[in-house]
Amino acid sequence: MKIVEFIYPEYTNIYGESYNLEYLKRCNKDIRVIETHVGDTPKFITGEADMVYMGCMTEDKQEKTIELLMPYRNFIINAIQSGIIFVVTGNALEIFGTKIIGDEVMSDDKIDIRGLSIFDYQSVRHMKQMRHNSQYIGNFEGMLMLGHRSQYSYCYGEFNNYFIKIYKGIGMNPDTDREGVHVKNFFGTYSLGPYFIMNPPFTKYILRLLGLKDDLVFEKEIMEAYQYRLEELRRTI
Repeated sequence: MKIVEFIYPEYTNIYGESYNLEYLKRCNKDIRVIETHVGDTPKFITGEADMVYMGCMTEDKQEKTIELLMPYRNFIINAIQSGIIFVVTGNALEIFGTKIIGDEVMSDDKIDIRGLSIFDYQSVRHMKQMRHNSQYIGNFEGMLMLGHRSQYSYCYGEFNNYFIKIYKGIGMNPDTDREGVHVKNFFGTYSLGPYFIMNPPFTKYILRLLGLKDDLVFEKEIMEAYQYRLEELRRTI
């Protein structure tokens, strides 16, 4: 049995990210999804989780999530180095950087929020500007990766350990074609929502990392949808 831990679903599920795990669970009966709620001790601390998932949250929940995870910072570093799989989507990847700066969510105040400093990048938030919405096509180890984003902030840094090389769309900010974070088995992307359903080749990759067969439920249909979406994005981006 492989344990997949969903961290703080009451915070990190605003774009239906829970269906990533529902789909993964349906692909293989040997996957068990457990939810770690606010106030619970994360299971990866004790080595009980084979994979950790965290999805997008509202901006005001980012600081609260950092506060909750800060006592476990060294455990997170050790878990990443030991090869535990982390999949982090949307603005959840921002909390793993050094800090979040910019406009406050509900006021004219400026913020300077200390991040977990797992990785060396910082996020800049512009709540007074129009939300950025776009889609991307990129490459990870020969796989074409699809994603869409809706955000007030961007990340800035060297991004030497990037996840995806973008060839249509933008990366961590409009001035780079490097998107996300990839260290060991840590995968972070600004993309939102049902990422596994949108990227079946990557879902197969994750299943293999878990040591499981890479068969997908509704594989024919989901691959056809992936190809259709890919061609549409090639035409429209």
